[in-house]
Amino acid sequence: MFADETYSGRTLKRLAELYGRRRVYFWWPVSALLGLIFLALTLDAPVTEALIAWPDHERAFFEFLTDFGKSDWILAPALAGLIIGLATARLPLAYSWRWAARALGGISAFIFVGVGLPGLVSAILKRVIGRARPLHLEEYGTLHFEPFSLVDWTMQSFPSGHSTTALAFTVVLITLLNGRLRRTLIAVGVGIGLSRIVGEHHFLTDVLAGMFWGTVGGLLVRDWFASRGLGMRIENRRVRFRLFSGFGPLWRALRRGHVPKLLR
Repeated sequence: MFADETYSGRTLKRLAELYGRRRVYFWWPVSALLGLIFLALTLDAPVTEALIAWPDHERAFFEFLTDFGKSDWILAPALAGLIIGLATARLPLAYSWRWAARALGGISAFIFVGVGLPGLVSAILKRVIGRARPLHLEEYGTLHFEPFSLVDWTMQSFPSGHSTTALAFTVVLITLLNGRLRRTLIAVGVGIGLSRIVGEHHFLTDVLAGMFWGTVGGLLVRDWFASRGLGMRIENRRVRFRLFSGFGPLWRALRRGHVPKLLR
């Protein structure tokens, strides 16, 4: 599924070598679950109470930041770009426009799948698990569950969908920029996750689980694309994104003040 040179391929191979497949697939989820339960019992309540007690002006900043964790503003343009790219690529376009259409479609596809797939899994899990949000902290505590809460959003706390989207998009952007602005993008992604606690929308463990799955899901999608050479290549065990070069012929023509003809 993943090339050995990708991070996902190397990690899965190493885990299988160290622990054996059965032990990996059993003990890692069990250990993670026990760790989350411990954190939920010891840290969720005090962290929530401490952060929601921040001054109003600090909380207002995080309320502004939290909206960037919504997937709509990412997925809607990506889907539009994918449809436009696929539709125009079928036309008898001239050379520069044809490559630009392919690049637009490929970039949009990667963004849409890289953010949408982890977000979809997170949305399903939170409804199946049915954990109460911090709004019910005094009433239910930190470990109250009503599984299969498909309608009641106050019972859809674990994992945090905003945190999943934020970190998945962080992985996508780092890939698109080939590692540039890595620290800034990670800081923004973590800040969006933190904002979910400040706004009393999620517990710490919800956010940690969302950020973990967003990162893992984004990496899995990236390495799946890279393993198949879909707009990326693997160089020295690193994934290099190369689809922006598809805009090169059109951009060079426009810089010369020449607008290429659209159709052949």
